[in-house]
Amino acid sequence: MADALILAGGGEREIEKKFGVRNRALLVIEDRFMIEYVIEALRSVSSINRVVVVGPVREFQSRIGKLVDAVVAPGDNPFQSALQGLEFLRTQEKVLVASCDIPLIKGEMIEDFFLRCSKKEADFYYPIIREESYVKKFGKSRRTFAALRDGRFTGGNILYLDPGIFEKKRDLVEKIVESRKNPLTIARLLGLTIIVKYLLRMLTVEEIEKRVEKVTGIRGKAIITPYPEIGFDVDRAEHVEMVKEFLKKRS
Repeated sequence: MADALILAGGGEREIEKKFGVRNRALLVIEDRFMIEYVIEALRSVSSINRVVVVGPVREFQSRIGKLVDAVVAPGDNPFQSALQGLEFLRTQEKVLVASCDIPLIKGEMIEDFFLRCSKKEADFYYPIIREESYVKKFGKSRRTFAALRDGRFTGGNILYLDPGIFEKKRDLVEKIVESRKNPLTIARLLGLTIIVKYLLRMLTVEEIEKRVEKVTGIRGKAIITPYPEIGFDVDRAEHVEMVKEFLKKRS
């Protein structure tokens, strides 16, 4: 069975200031903290064992502590927070890492992702969503899409990984994580050929995977998911209203 980490380190940005919260995970949507929707989705997956939140311990323990197995203090950035969580778990099995601001995710979406991952051997798996799928569900937005020969894709907000790669390739993985929403920066890390092919829209998903393995020694697989909810993170005020509408349609 896999364990799961929810990253909720916080930071006062636009949405936190707008709604008067110090951490977006505790933003209330339809009478529940936003992070509760993520916890519920993870808890509904039979193949997930422990659910651990990485965030402000005292604040989270009093609000959602009973819903999870543990709350661990965060690091200075998402990568460091993930390391803190992995060190607490001390597992050799793959771990699912999720952000706290994806309240539309459901257990069946995670199960589908796991199923697709099980068909490929890799050190880490990262969901990607086709632009047409995302736009059909949520309309056009300022979200970044990478233009590849296979199509235009955006990344999801979960990651399924072997904890060992974090320790072995710590510096490199940190750079990739920090650049995850900037396709051109990632291309620079992978070399000139990748940059040229990306700019000419000749680059494929498979080529990126092979280049990542050659340059880093890490086997990564991009998993095309049919669920755009995995890529919809709440980071602007209008997103809150969109989430409320989708939740009402579900109930």
